[in-house]
Amino acid sequence: MNREDLKVKVQCFLRKKQYKDLLEEGARLGLRAETADPVDTFQAVQRIIEKSNELQGEGRIKDRAENATEVLLDAQVLRMSHDIVHAATRRMGNLEFSDEQFVGAISSCDVDEGIENWDKVTREAASVFFMTKHSQSLYGTFDADPVITQKEAKQRAQRKRTDYGEAKKPDTVDKLQKKEKSAQKVNLIFGQIAKIFEQRRKPIPYYELIIDPEDFMNTVDNAFQISFLIRDGRVALEDDENDEPVLRPTTQQENEQAQRQTETTQAILGLNPKKWRELIERFQVDEPMLVLNREELDMTQTQK
Repeated sequence: MNREDLKVKVQCFLRKKQYKDLLEEGARLGLRAETADPVDTFQAVQRIIEKSNELQGEGRIKDRAENATEVLLDAQVLRMSHDIVHAATRRMGNLEFSDEQFVGAISSCDVDEGIENWDKVTREAASVFFMTKHSQSLYGTFDADPVITQKEAKQRAQRKRTDYGEAKKPDTVDKLQKKEKSAQKVNLIFGQIAKIFEQRRKPIPYYELIIDPEDFMNTVDNAFQISFLIRDGRVALEDDENDEPVLRPTTQQENEQAQRQTETTQAILGLNPKKWRELIERFQVDEPMLVLNREELDMTQTQK
């Protein structure tokens, strides 16, 4: 940064400080604008505006364009001055004003030998007011005919038919296999559940039944297949005295009642590898209760 740039920045800093001083002075003036003498208020505002104009004339246009803060402060001073004048004018509006005194003051301005010289007053008043320039059209006013625009008719684009090829009938599928692809696996699991229940003579703990301590995915698959049995009413999922889920085959009467029931109840089981390992330790599961040859079953379903 050279000396000239440093000088410009210092001047800009000083102008900002003076703008802030003007804003503080205006704030104090605004607090007493509605109670102080309006003439004193107008004179104080005039001094603030004159000082603001001086500050604006000091800086170059280039400097103000590069420093938006200085321009903003100048605008704030102008807005503040307007508010103060408005408050003082509102106070003047509450004072009594006599039209006769105003006319008498004007009439006493110029009196020559007892005759009022209004021409001199008119010349003085005309020099104060700024009138706008007036120009008259040579042709005067005339009626213009509206321009009629012709709309072009749009041609409808012809739709092209899409060739989807030769229509084909869907292949014949086995609806039963499509609905229940794992029907054989479900039946095998139900047979093992019935056998285990017959041996124990009491409901089977649900988690102990589905856990495969060697394979997490087999555990998930067991829970998935058992959900079909619960849905069809072939097994019942209940809570024991410890609020633990247990499973048992349903009676024929319970099964028929489940088939007639239209309302369904859904339950969500959260199972992840961490919880799977915790359940293995909790129920001391060394080997799976459900034993299935999954590879052979999956191969048989694929061939079908």
